[in-house]
Amino acid sequence: MEHLKRFCRAHGWALEAGLFLGLSLLWVLPWLLSGQTVAGNDLAFHLNRLRGLADQLRLGAPWWRVPPLSTTTFMGWGYPINLFYPAVMLLPGAWLQLMAWGARGFYLYLALVTWATLAIAAWVARRLLHSRLQGVLVALVYTFSQYRLIDFFVRGALGEGIAFAFLPLVFYGVYCIAYGDYRQWYWLAVGMAGVTLTHVLSVLLCAVGVVLFMGLWGLRRTAGWARLSRLGLATLLTLLLTASFLVPLAEQGHFLGHIGVQQYALADSAVRPGELVKNSLLTLTPTPDHLVSLGLMFWLLAGVTLLSWRKLTGVERYTFVAGWVCVWLATSWFPWAPFQPLLGMLQFPWRFLALASFPLAVVGIRAVIVLGQPANRRERVGLLMAIAVITVSFQVMGNVGFYHWVQEQPDGRGTLMLSSDYRAQSTQDPNGDYVTPRGLVALDAVRTHSLAVMNTQRNGQRLRSLRALSRETLRTGYRYRLVSTHAQWLKLPQLGYAGYRVTVNGRAQPLHVDGNDVVHVHVKVGRNWVTYRYQRTALQRWSGWLSLVVWLGLLGTGSWRRWRHVDFYTK
Repeated sequence: MEHLKRFCRAHGWALEAGLFLGLSLLWVLPWLLSGQTVAGNDLAFHLNRLRGLADQLRLGAPWWRVPPLSTTTFMGWGYPINLFYPAVMLLPGAWLQLMAWGARGFYLYLALVTWATLAIAAWVARRLLHSRLQGVLVALVYTFSQYRLIDFFVRGALGEGIAFAFLPLVFYGVYCIAYGDYRQWYWLAVGMAGVTLTHVLSVLLCAVGVVLFMGLWGLRRTAGWARLSRLGLATLLTLLLTASFLVPLAEQGHFLGHIGVQQYALADSAVRPGELVKNSLLTLTPTPDHLVSLGLMFWLLAGVTLLSWRKLTGVERYTFVAGWVCVWLATSWFPWAPFQPLLGMLQFPWRFLALASFPLAVVGIRAVIVLGQPANRRERVGLLMAIAVITVSFQVMGNVGFYHWVQEQPDGRGTLMLSSDYRAQSTQDPNGDYVTPRGLVALDAVRTHSLAVMNTQRNGQRLRSLRALSRETLRTGYRYRLVSTHAQWLKLPQLGYAGYRVTVNGRAQPLHVDGNDVVHVHVKVGRNWVTYRYQRTALQRWSGWLSLVVWLGLLGTGSWRRWRHVDFYTK
């Protein structure tokens, strides 16, 4: 027994990583074996993003860099989607798609994301609770929460689901700044940068969480200015780490004039409290009819926390209350109307359930230990193992239950996507979220890829002076071959964005766009080669190098301190 203890102590990290890998594969196992997917609300959109990245790599794009556009997906018109929706966290998924094509490659990527979420959550929880076992259990409760299952499998919200991996770092960074060792302020920047480079709307969610959890400072009320300055430094470092995405996004916004994120009335989209309780307590199987759920485990942990309330510290009590404030924000009981102009981009207030999950898991597991009062290590391990088994069982039952529910539905009810449907679903999404309102007028014509359609005359007749010969898809754009009977201006089936360049017969032309953002080119008599390519702008190049240098500096400093046995940035 003593030999086993020494082995576990020496190789705990490897055992933990292996456990997380096995559970991550178990989490996606029904779908991985079947090769089927469920076309949730956003899944087709994210599959097009993922397939677009993989195709760009096949066409010769550098494997380490996010290409700005997709030439083969989103109906193949050159949508520069990656300038508006961060894609750096999708690169590992694109690499996997090159090795394991289709739905199975996608689920291997979900397993990788789940493994990373478990590892990060366990590390943060171990720093907070000073226990490897408790850290592992917090990671299981958090990562296998029902809301996260809904995000990935029911809603198909891949970006929001990946952001779960970085929310523990955001919480830990705020905790360090507000209450703990404020010299570890950089963790807030790392967490916020991870969220920013994954799901932009979750940044607004995290900003609300930072304000809420900064209230921990009131429990100690020391080093106020020092802590506030660290919050400012964390904000600045976040901007530098994410400049490679934020600067090109701002550049496109300036070029286009207006790009609006779709908004909903928050008061209408918030979940009713009764519905939230019913979905959480009465069913372990999430379905489109029971979409918003916190999960039974969190309600059980809340009961344990209340029973051990007097034995908890002030920090634990505040964290518990703040976590349930996030749950309150998800419901229609919160007066959302006055906050609509400020937070309308959140679209669905029940996204706050993601923000509530980690702090509630930390306090809940701590409360289990306090209330259970295990007399020795063996009893403590037994108690935590029992909770781990319950947590994993709930998740497996929910996932398998949803899988069987989908199989039993009439055609179309569960929007089941077979392997044969994957190619169409991953290339033909008609999304136009990042097209200006004026550009949407011409988008249907642009999607035809036809010069003849784009140059239809007002009387409905095709232009007789134009004969299109071919269209070639390139890594960074398209090449058209055409014949014109006289020199004239023609419309390309393309929309204009900052960075696109036009050449006709090898000669560059200024980018001309009309009132509908459609690109116009001037061609000569006879045969013409028209190339429409994307080229990274100076701002994109400089901001990319800036972020790279800052990331390398952060990692290099941390590695050097680690090598010198200094407590990672704190001394």
